[in-house]
Amino acid sequence: MEHRQLKIGVMGAADIAVSRVIPNLGKSERVIVQAIASREEGRAKKWAHQLGIEQYFGSYEEMLGKGDVEAVYIPLVNSLHAEWTIKSLSMGKHVLCEKPFALNSADAHRMLQAAREHRLVLMEGFMYRYHPRNLSVFDMVARGEIGTLKAIESAFSYVLDDDSSYLMNSDLGGGALYDVGCYPVNVSRMLTGTEPDAVYATANFTDTGVDMTFEGIMRFPGGVISSFHAAMDEEPRFWYRVIGDRGLIEVPWAFVSFGKETQILLQKDEKQEKRSFEGTDEYRLEFEHFADMIGGKAEPLYPIEDSVRNLSAIEALLKSAHRGKPVKV
Repeated sequence: MEHRQLKIGVMGAADIAVSRVIPNLGKSERVIVQAIASREEGRAKKWAHQLGIEQYFGSYEEMLGKGDVEAVYIPLVNSLHAEWTIKSLSMGKHVLCEKPFALNSADAHRMLQAAREHRLVLMEGFMYRYHPRNLSVFDMVARGEIGTLKAIESAFSYVLDDDSSYLMNSDLGGGALYDVGCYPVNVSRMLTGTEPDAVYATANFTDTGVDMTFEGIMRFPGGVISSFHAAMDEEPRFWYRVIGDRGLIEVPWAFVSFGKETQILLQKDEKQEKRSFEGTDEYRLEFEHFADMIGGKAEPLYPIEDSVRNLSAIEALLKSAHRGKPVKV
């Protein structure tokens, strides 16, 4: 079946955009990167030429004013997500904004309200949720394949070797929780289908207030406990484990698959079973779902209200880490 291609503009030349998202969208028949904008026109021009993008602009406003750009992808520094999402929506553009959606639930709610006001599609870029393997795990847990859910364990870490990165600046939304800890928070909420009622967290903060490592515990209704670790100065790992009273599921390389074949390990009745999934690109799947929503071919897998609630949990975890005591959500 032939699909009309959604023409998107990329706001900023962030590494995630130019090294992962744009190259992988080149394989899509439903989404095309029409333009890229940077505050440095030369930077936009360079990437447009390297990646085969038709248009480039030296300002975000100029790109938003182009009628042939139907939607924008926003991978800017975290502190700019809310501002440019709302500006883009006001200019009549659908928006896919990278995680974390915003820095607080109040900004996230303003973004949601802007999308409703202008009757446009707004989506958060948690690409892992579109990978068939994670969708399969969500379904297995929901169907009770491992019995009653009891606990969730997860981790996401890597080594940030650039001291000049905005991720080392708390005013710009840096830190481990916003950058990678948001994934364990999100997957815990996806798996439980509920919101935490209390959290406790601790972190190693730099002198400038950035959390390099973050350890969190979330208690969900019914007694489900989620514990997670996030870090920007540790050997890379990205996994989660779901534990029920009649089995458990381990998901290695859960949040970033790099397009490779992936597996899950199901343990039940003291036996282990490995299930494999073909390599696929979760970024492409995410953007194609975005295009289908805009084209009226799909309802959102994850309503945008979910992004507001994810920020509420993150806010509570940060508050707990700073106060050194549990916080009710």
